[in-house]
Amino acid sequence: MSDNPSKEKVHGYEIKRSVLFDNDRGFALAENPNAPQPFVTWQFTEENGKRDYYWGHYTTNKAAAIGDYENRVSEYQHDYGVSEKLAYKYYSTQRPVDIGTFPKTENGPLRLVNFDKRENVEQGHFQAWGYLIYDAPLTGKQMGDYELRAAPDNPDQLRLSPEQLEQQVQTVGKWEQAKRIPDVRRLTWWYPDFGSFVKKEFVTDAELSGRYEKIMDSKARNEKKPISERLKEGAEQAARDNAARPAPSKNTEKDR
Repeated sequence: MSDNPSKEKVHGYEIKRSVLFDNDRGFALAENPNAPQPFVTWQFTEENGKRDYYWGHYTTNKAAAIGDYENRVSEYQHDYGVSEKLAYKYYSTQRPVDIGTFPKTENGPLRLVNFDKRENVEQGHFQAWGYLIYDAPLTGKQMGDYELRAAPDNPDQLRLSPEQLEQQVQTVGKWEQAKRIPDVRRLTWWYPDFGSFVKKEFVTDAELSGRYEKIMDSKARNEKKPISERLKEGAEQAARDNAARPAPSKNTEKDR
């Protein structure tokens, strides 16, 4: 049973918690402070990413609603022998969910949700424009290519070894610094006390690995180019870097 931070609304009620079983049936707990009976639990059926809510139990008591939700879930599991369906949620952190902003795979997306604006998600740890649900995990590269961020409680969350983590953090940090990636889009930061790069607190290993894979793919493609082409690109980059630097002030003897 998972918390639902999507702020999805049904008949004016905001979904607070929901659970989906492997038979595509589930239950939800919702709240509408302005309704005569502010709390409700529903059963729902999910098909092609859309949910049909029915059999609502309404109440004015929050504790009673939570108890009813938990009872309905446990009784249904017992009676039908179902298990909670594994779902993989990915937040779109840089743009609203739209055509061309997410990977299409044989595993989804099963469902996509856009917020009205960019909002805090996962207890305010970061912001997103919306999210997508898949029934199998995306690769690190797929996440990196579309700048998606995995929900922290996804079943597959990658865990790098300390050695892998250190290598990837330093590689990504140096690349972000060289490319002048804006701080809000960086996955690392420079820690002067350690004299090295450090992964930002709420960046997952999967996000880091996705950017690392993208960097290494680019490096591999670049190394296949003829030396003359690489030298030319290096000279052009140096010229761009020099042009971006502020011009030195011209002091004269009279100014001193």
